Amino acid sequence: MKQKLSILMGIQFFIYFGFSMVIPVIPEIVKFLELPTMHMGWLLAVYSVASFISAPFWGYLADRFGRRPILLIGLIAFGVSFFTFGYFLDHLWILYISRIVTGIASGALYTSTMSMVADLSSKEERTKYMGLMGMMTGMGFIFGPGVGGLLSTISYSFSYYMTAIIILLVFVYSFFKLKETYQGEESYKKKITIPINYLKEPVGLLLITTFIVTFTLSGMESTFQLLAIELINIKAWQMGILFFIGGICSALLQGVYLRRVKIEQETKVMVVGQLLTAIGFFMLPFTMNLVYAGVCIVLLMCGNALVRTLLTSQVTKQAAHNEMGKMTSAAYSMDSLARVFGPLMFNYLFTILIGLPFYFGVVMTFIGMAFILIYPKKVVTARD
Repeated sequence: MKQKLSILMGIQFFIYFGFSMVIPVIPEIVKFLELPTMHMGWLLAVYSVASFISAPFWGYLADRFGRRPILLIGLIAFGVSFFTFGYFLDHLWILYISRIVTGIASGALYTSTMSMVADLSSKEERTKYMGLMGMMTGMGFIFGPGVGGLLSTISYSFSYYMTAIIILLVFVYSFFKLKETYQGEESYKKKITIPINYLKEPVGLLLITTFIVTFTLSGMESTFQLLAIELINIKAWQMGILFFIGGICSALLQGVYLRRVKIEQETKVMVVGQLLTAIGFFMLPFTMNLVYAGVCIVLLMCGNALVRTLLTSQVTKQAAHNEMGKMTSAAYSMDSLARVFGPLMFNYLFTILIGLPFYFGVVMTFIGMAFILIYPKKVVTARD
């Protein structure tokens, strides 16, 4: 079991390392091709839309045929899409198709890896291993953009080729080393389940909270630099340092602290996470210097890390073994949908008043906290 979990953690790191390598390159490509800036937003948005739509499909297949085939298919599609993006860099319509394929593949990868972790761990140990997976995701996002930025100095395509090579190596390693954790059921006839089907159940509160948590974080990420430019004239490299520090703190929190959290403590820890997030949002409009901004980012990213990891753990605990794929895919769909609407809403509010999106973030964070507190009571009521 430990060997399989170690392999999954390595896969998780390299997937998000490869994915995040290209994040700092997209704005440069849009500028290089002399395209309207709206394409930068849409190239990011179509990825999340594709993930939202495709995830329930992958969840059904993972429960029907097993996790390993879905993981391998996702890795192939992920790698091919990045190679295509780099090779056809001057063909805008192919870039959009590539991003859509990448989004579809990400749904397969998330659903399969998280379902495998849930298969291998007991409910008592679920938070521990979900925390380690979250740490690997965070570490991938921390180191990927820096490496990608350096590689882009060679050529804009080079980052995408390197990502494709990394994913190909992960595929080969997974093909020979990673065994199936769930055999699937030939008689599995249940239909594809979309997130809205769960809203009448107690787990629906967790899915809504998943949306809120990602909605506020992605909104903050898209508007924080605009706020900091207005208030303290922050530079791009300073932004990178702040998010690097915040990422390190949140990754350590997931990998070291959360693995020790007991089942009966999970709700309290999530409430603390929401409080840290709310404080960070409230403080942001009063940013006066770089250190102050750094404190805000650490509060926001650490609070978010506490809640997101425990939400994933809680969601998987509500699924039967033969529906783990469906449940993890529902959570990923809500996460993807939030990444579409969060930046749109926060940027719109920013045009009205620069501090408004962050006060809105406070309100949404407390709404999410309310759902977290209500959820245990709903579970008890449902059982009765």
